[in-house]
Amino acid sequence: MPVRESDFRRIFACLDGVRHAGLAVSGGADSTALMHMARRWQVAAGPSAPGLSVLSVDHGLRDGSAREAEWVAEQARSLGLDAAILRWSGKKGGSALQERARQARYGLMAGYAHANGLDALATAHHLDDQAETFLMRLARGSGVDGLAGIPKSGQWAGLAVHRPLLGLSKACLVATLKQFGVDWLEDPSNDDARFERVRIRAAMEELESLGLGAEALARSAYRLRRAQDALEVTTDRFLGSHASLNDLGFGQIRTDALHEVAEDIALRALARVIQAVGGHVSAPNMASLESLVAAIRSGDEAARTLGGCRVVPDTDDVLVLRETGRSALETLVLKPGESGLWDNRFHVSLDAGVRAPVEVRALGEAAYGTVRARLGAPVNLPARAADGLVSFWRDNAVLCVPAIGFYAASRQDCGCRARFVNHLGL
Repeated sequence: MPVRESDFRRIFACLDGVRHAGLAVSGGADSTALMHMARRWQVAAGPSAPGLSVLSVDHGLRDGSAREAEWVAEQARSLGLDAAILRWSGKKGGSALQERARQARYGLMAGYAHANGLDALATAHHLDDQAETFLMRLARGSGVDGLAGIPKSGQWAGLAVHRPLLGLSKACLVATLKQFGVDWLEDPSNDDARFERVRIRAAMEELESLGLGAEALARSAYRLRRAQDALEVTTDRFLGSHASLNDLGFGQIRTDALHEVAEDIALRALARVIQAVGGHVSAPNMASLESLVAAIRSGDEAARTLGGCRVVPDTDDVLVLRETGRSALETLVLKPGESGLWDNRFHVSLDAGVRAPVEVRALGEAAYGTVRARLGAPVNLPARAADGLVSFWRDNAVLCVPAIGFYAASRQDCGCRARFVNHLGL
């Protein structure tokens, strides 16, 4: 049964108060429905509705992906919507390809949003996605967080993320497109049994006959999310009393507090800090997180890496720093007047009146030593924190590090700005 247009106001109520939202559209039935429904809602709502831009990511994973992204852009423009194609240039092979592509997709969209004044993202996740996610996480032995499934709304990299279609089935969205007389694209990877979600989807028909259909599974996920929400309130209180997240991009949690609090709250608190500092869409792997908390509680003070972070316990605090990994963090080039998102953690910008572009990159310990000497004043940075500290460069020389007040010229002449945005409720 198609969605009634009279329901659009309720469905898109999550975007009330948003100035300008990006719609994540791949061209499949789900996201094409999101685009057409959102546009009709926007027109009906009039001036009170937010601006809408369609964002299509070309992962470059197969032939034809560029043409599909162009098709999406054409469809968006025919509806009177702005459209942008974002291309992923990352490594295409190797393990965990779908998860890396997902991280890249969110990173590209968040970067575009920060550079173009969007304050929210909307994705086309629906009821069937929720059920499939529930089953995939059940197979991995997930706890409350995993089985709570996909949230209706959230926050990442300083942006609101909304999923207005989460209560609607795929069949309902397809029926809506047919009623509109709208075509969509079929992604061949949706039939590729190498992917776990495709195998789960194929098993759903059998589960439906056993009373374990999408609605029943999504209902369980919803009830588990209520339990998760209650645990998150307790985690918020714990973090407010025993943790801090520095605007320089590192976090700390009191070691004694992690020893004393219930294990589930310790796991949540540490995961939240790691996710904020590491700039990752997803929380760390639960088994690895459990191992890390067990080591901290045993008094082991060895540093470990997890979720893009270096976690350093000591007697007083557990310090969480950005870890550069095997390769340096990304470099972002800003032209005068541009802004963007660096490392999924910092909103960065360059004033329009500046004479030349700058490179945004991690400061690093060697450059930090030079900067500290030139500052002529003490800077309290934990060891290795400079590895992930945002800095601006020109002609291979440090131009400024706003977070610690270093400017090679005057602050006004420099024109570089950086703001840590990935607080995730901390």
